[in-house]
Amino acid sequence: MNLKIADFFVGAFSGALVASAVSYISPTFMPMLLGGLIGMILVVPLKIALMPLFGAFEVMIPLAIIGMTVGMGAGMLSFTTVSSNIIIASGALTGLTVATIVYFSNKRYTAL
Repeated sequence: MNLKIADFFVGAFSGALVASAVSYISPTFMPMLLGGLIGMILVVPLKIALMPLFGAFEVMIPLAIIGMTVGMGAGMLSFTTVSSNIIIASGALTGLTVATIVYFSNKRYTAL
């Protein structure tokens, strides 16, 4: 079963999920730090649920990076006047970008 394309969808979905949760919570005190913490906490259940389906490397590394970076970015963007739809779209794009970078870097290291 070839689920390589699902890695990109998981990255985009998890980025959008983290961005939406952080933008709706919108911490007013230290938004970058608390947004990153919220993002890292939110991806833990996703890691546990998705790891048996897609593999440990394909889930653990991208979701750890996505949770922190998207949480921090969404926390900072929610502090401004940017709408929540733009925050969610930027989270999905960041998640897709991180998943793509991890996929191609893994392909470079394993294809000898």
